[in-house]
Amino acid sequence: MRACIVIAAAFIGASCYSYRPITTLAPEPGSYVAARLTDVGSRELARYVGPNVFVLRGRYVGESGEAVLVSVSSVELQRGDEVPWAGEQVALPNSYIASLEVRQLAKGRSVLLAGIGAGGLVITSLAFRLIGAGTQPNGSGGRPPKQ
Repeated sequence: MRACIVIAAAFIGASCYSYRPITTLAPEPGSYVAARLTDVGSRELARYVGPNVFVLRGRYVGESGEAVLVSVSSVELQRGDEVPWAGEQVALPNSYIASLEVRQLAKGRSVLLAGIGAGGLVITSLAFRLIGAGTQPNGSGGRPPKQ
């Protein structure tokens, strides 16, 4: 039963996130962002972030002149691979950014995931109750007597 609770809590805690275009001039410092690079930006920043980088994800630190400062947690390559980073800070010139999106909790998907987790917990606990709980026919709860 405890294992079921831990699994359900992991599902509920995972939640779902999606990226939305920024509706303000700048995101809140510390918010999680995804910066999609232009083709020129990808080529020019290759010596800093690696070749063929398409998207940088990480925490928004702030602005520095004509650049956005991001503490990078991962980069996505043009072929779709995601490479983890350790939070190094990178300055992204505004002219190299095709779009900047902020990560937000996807409430509908998170509620659906929580419902599925809770339903799975109920079904699992009912299944264990039906097949796992019971006593021996002789009522002693131990082994049947030897004959």
